[in-house]
Amino acid sequence: MRKSLMLLGLLLVVVLPAAAPSCDDDGLGPGDDVVFPEEDISYAAHVQPYFNLRCANYGCHEDQTRAGNLSLTSYVALTERPGVVIPFDAESSLLMQKIDGRLPHPIEVPILINENQLGGIRTWINEGAKNN
Repeated sequence: MRKSLMLLGLLLVVVLPAAAPSCDDDGLGPGDDVVFPEEDISYAAHVQPYFNLRCANYGCHEDQTRAGNLSLTSYVALTERPGVVIPFDAESSLLMQKIDGRLPHPIEVPILINENQLGGIRTWINEGAKNN
């Protein structure tokens, strides 16, 4: 029993921190440096890099785990389920409702997204959610 508890403790100390998002030496976590312009948002230059660093890893929205049956590893994966992204209608898109807190998400989204990123994804959807 004691050996099992020690092994569990070691697992918690070594494995869990490696699986969770962490901060870099400058205090920024992965994805904090992704900055969206105010308009003309590019999926390839802005949205997907943010998803790659914050969502499509850590056992969440990558192709294997597909938390919530959603992969954020590509434009095709993101748009394959109707309603997740509704071009020109960010407020009705399930993606926005999850990341802006209107619908529950298993992790605290505000720690993963700043106002610039939230606004950038909203703008990208309202600009038509193009694969550009």
